[in-house]
Formats: sequence, structure tokens, C-alpha cells
Amino acid sequence: MFTCHYPFKKSMFICCLVALGLVVITLHRCYNNSVVHQALKLEHNLAQKIMLDFRYFCPSIKASEAAQEDFKCKTPVTKLPIELAQLITETSLGGVILFAENIDNIEQTVTLTRDLQNAALKSDLAQPLFISTDQEGGRVVRIPRSIGTSFTGNMSIGATYKLHGEKFAREVGNVLGTELKALGINIDHGPNVDVNVNLDNPVINVRSFSEDPKVVADLGIAMLEGIESAGVIATLKHFPGHGDTNTDSHTGLPRVLHDLALAKRVDLYPFQQAINNSKVNMIMTAHIQYPSLDSSELVNKFGEAMIKPATLSKKILTHLLREEMGYQGLIITDALDMAGISHFFTPVEAVLATFDAGADIAMMPIKIRTKGDIERFKTFIAYLAARVKEDRNMLEGIAQSVARVFKAKQLMISDIVSNKQLAINIINAKKILGNKQHRQIEKSLAQNAIVEISKAKKLTTFSINDSKLHVVFPTIEQSAAMANYLSVASSKNKITQSSLALYDEETLFNAIASSDVVIVASDSQKSAVELGGAEDIAQNYQSKNKKTVESYNALKILKYAKKQGKITVFISLKLPTELSSYRPYSDWILASFDGSTYIDSVTNKPVSPALSALAEVLLAKRKAVGTLPITL
Repeated sequence: MFTCHYPFKKSMFICCLVALGLVVITLHRCYNNSVVHQALKLEHNLAQKIMLDFRYFCPSIKASEAAQEDFKCKTPVTKLPIELAQLITETSLGGVILFAENIDNIEQTVTLTRDLQNAALKSDLAQPLFISTDQEGGRVVRIPRSIGTSFTGNMSIGATYKLHGEKFAREVGNVLGTELKALGINIDHGPNVDVNVNLDNPVINVRSFSEDPKVVADLGIAMLEGIESAGVIATLKHFPGHGDTNTDSHTGLPRVLHDLALAKRVDLYPFQQAINNSKVNMIMTAHIQYPSLDSSELVNKFGEAMIKPATLSKKILTHLLREEMGYQGLIITDALDMAGISHFFTPVEAVLATFDAGADIAMMPIKIRTKGDIERFKTFIAYLAARVKEDRNMLEGIAQSVARVFKAKQLMISDIVSNKQLAINIINAKKILGNKQHRQIEKSLAQNAIVEISKAKKLTTFSINDSKLHVVFPTIEQSAAMANYLSVASSKNKITQSSLALYDEETLFNAIASSDVVIVASDSQKSAVELGGAEDIAQNYQSKNKKTVESYNALKILKYAKKQGKITVFISLKLPTELSSYRPYSDWILASFDGSTYIDSVTNKPVSPALSALAEVLLAKRKAVGTLPITL
């Protein structure tokens, strides 16, 4: 306390003025500190509602280089750079999503997730980090297939429903969750509960369980519960339903034209059943327009009025999902860098709009690829905070949302890996990922999912054993794997192979001429999400022309083989939508819904559960017992 000791009144007066001044200064400083603290707290709370990808990072790139139009940072983050660790700590970032590029091996991944969590716990909020990935199984997996158990996907599970009910959905979910948990990943962006009622759907297709809403609901709930039983948060997606679209939201903005009654009967049904009958902790939005659910408009960055995408719709996320359907868990957006959003809105406007709509977590609103991006992110958060403070209702909504995030994260504190635990966790993870029990479930699913679509009467007594076979699959690895499985199962077969990727018509037709049976497979469908996301479209996304060429060549091969009097077999490795073209030239048609391969580290040979199961059916070692989950 400041005390005056001067004997004269004048001096006392001066002394008191000085004391009063110090009090004012102190109060001013306290007020300023309080204001700064409150502003910082809001920024940190907002950062808790952001999930970034650290897929690539190039710390040595200068701002001038990064500004160049052709700049592409392609240095994968497999170890946590100090700059990214500091970003997490200084901003109290809420979550990260890992891609395949972040995952080299088990030891590296467990170490990476530990380091990410340590950076988060050093922040002012000291909250655990949401660490997520897209491990759906089938076409969309981020853990290398040679390391983790990938399975043959949701539609293959749907093909087993008639005979096995929820069995495989629950088992697959538990394996996916168990393997992610062992790596230190606490959120799986799956299962996909879109009802695929559009055969031309370019982005969902075999990622869906079925065209039947009840089957999708049953299997979706079972897989969700399987994932969560391992201590990992599962994500139902994509709300309110991406099943009836013919546009990929990575490349455009789809529109669903179902009326309200159809929406409730089809698209909303699996979500409602899960909310009513299970504990749903996270739901992901869809970047789609759905006029019967919300036909209101907003102005995009071009100054044009447009129907609100579901991701930015309060009617859909708050009034419908939370209030009408009774959902209490977290709402996370699909990646905001996808064209369905990023083409029409700036990152700031997209995030503000989705927060106002009711989303708890905005995923991938901006890229972090250089040091400059880190500063840009801090400015981005500060600007969001300034905008949010202007709206009392939004402030209240943010507070409620952050409370939901914190509540979910409290369950994760016990999972944080200390330095002492790291070695033990690595050993444990190596015992879990891709172990014999998990691979057996993977194999069993593939065997039970093969569907026989048609078979000519002349083949009822014909066996392709002891025959000259020519195999033509889309890739060299697939052809090699199928040839290997056929030769191992029947050593008397003489097998030659080629691929659609290296199409040499003269050589191929000569091989067909000296064969008895020609086996052709098609998989002309590859969406951006399989490759990784919207960022991959420019360089890697297969063009429609390339897809058409593959399908055209597969059909040309079957026509030639049929003309030569050969037994012809056609195999669909995707959603079998092109059968009308292939049927007249195919004696036998099978569907597996997957044809993914990986190289075995021991044998150095391509491995594929789906192709192994197909070989068993082709050689009459096993019957095709799956049921087609869609109507052709």
C-alpha cells in the first residue's frame, strides 16, 4: 500500500494525488490485462473448435516462393516439427486430422501422436487434442494396408447382411477402433451411413452399406458401436445424407431433390435410428444443398445468392439435427477446403457461417504448409474472435459448443501417452495392428461378400481348373495378385496376365487367342477422398476421359474374347453399374466391391483379400454367397 508521511498539507495533497494516480494506473493495467485475457481466452476457445491437417510442411520455404502459383509443398509430416508444436501450444488448437502421408510405420505414428498430445497439454487450456483420420475400411483408409487391417469396405459388409446380419459391421468396427486406439488416434471419421440410392454417385457408391435405409441403419449402428467399444469416437457421416448425388463435393456442390417425406424415409433414417438407439458422439456434415430441408439463401463471395449448403445451414444443423432429431453430441464439418464450400466462400466466412449454424468443429478451413501459414492461422483466429465478439448470440453459441468439446475431451485424458509409456505403447501397437485375428476377420468378410450376378448355363458343369487362363485387371499389381492366387489354388492352370494400365492390344489379343478363359475386371471409379482429399484433385484425380478409356478397353477385350469363342468372366471391383454393356459378352459376372492390393513385406508379393476370395470362387473352392445390396 502507498502511504504518505509528509507533514505539510500541500505535500499531503501532492502525495495523495500521486497515490490516486498509481491506483488509476494499476486499475487501468488490471482492466487492460483483463481485456487481453478475455480476448486471448476467446481466441483459444475458438481454436479448440478448429481441426487442421498437418499432412505436409515445408519450414524452409520463403514467403516469396510460397506465393508462386505453382508452389506445392509435398514434404510429409511424419515427425512433429517444432514450428507446428508451437502452433498447437500457443493457439490451444483443438484437433488435427492425419492422412496416409503422416503414417509410415507403427513406431513413428505412436511417437507422432504422443508428441502432438504433449504440445496440446502445454497450451493455456491444457486440453487433450482430437487426433482423427478417415479409416472407413475399403476404399478409404489412411493406415497403410500392409500395416493395418483395411477390409473390403461397407458395401461388401452390406452384401453379407442377409446371411450374417450385423456380425461383420460390429467386428470390423471393433478392429478399426482397436488399431486406431493403439496408434494414439482418438477419432475415426466413419462409419458412412449415406443411403446410396443413386447408381451414378461418384463419391459414395461402395462406401455405402446399401440402398436400403434399414440395412444402412442397422449396419451403421453396429459399426459405430464396434468402433466406440475400443475407446475411439466414431463419426456418422454425411448429414443430412449424400447418397443421392451425382456430383462429388470435393469438386462441386451437389444438390439433393428429395421432398421432406422422402428425406425422412431415406436419408435421415439411419441418423435418427442411431440417435434413438445408440450413443452418437460425432456427426459430420455434408457439403450439399437440400432445398426441402432448407431452401433459404445466402450471398457467396461472388455476390450471388445461393441455397445454403447443409454445412452452413442453421435450419439443418440446429433446428433439424439438434432440436427435432434430439442429437446432443458434437457436429463436425466435412473438410472446408472441398470445392463444395471453398469455391463459394472465404475461409473466414465459411467458418463463421458453420459456427453460427451450429457446428462444433470446423475441419481444414485453411492449409498449414509453411511458416507463413502459421502466422496466417493466428491472424485468422484473431479475426474470427473479433467478428464473434460483435454478435452476442454467437458468443453464447460458441460457449455452449466449447463446453461440448471439453466434455468429450475429458474422456481422453487417461489416454495421453507419457514419455515413460511410449516404448510400451509401441510394443503393444505392433502386436495389435494387422495381427492374425484381425486379418482373419478381413479374409472372412471378403469371402462372404462375393456376389454372383449371373452365370451362363453352359458353365454349370464347366470348371476353369486345368485351363489356360488370361487375366486382365486394371493395374499390374492386381493382375499379378490374381494370377498368383489362381496358380496357388490350382497348379495345373496355365496363366498369363496383362493390365488395363499398360494396354497393348496386339500382345493382349495374341495372349487371348491361346487361352481358354479370359478374366477381365473393371474399376474405373476413383474419387478424391480415396486419394486423400480436395488437395489431390489437380495432379492425381482421374479424369472422366481416363475412366471411359478403361471401361472401353475392358469391353473391347470381352468382345474380342467372346468372338474367339473363349469363356469370358467379368468382375466388377466397384459398384457394378455398367453391366448392361458387359452382360452380352460375359459368361460369368461376379462382384467384389473392392480390389485393393498391398505388397507383403515378407513375400514381397501383392496381397488382396478381395482377389483371393474371387480366386476361390472362380476355382470352385468356395461359393459366392453374398447378396447384391443395390438394385441394378
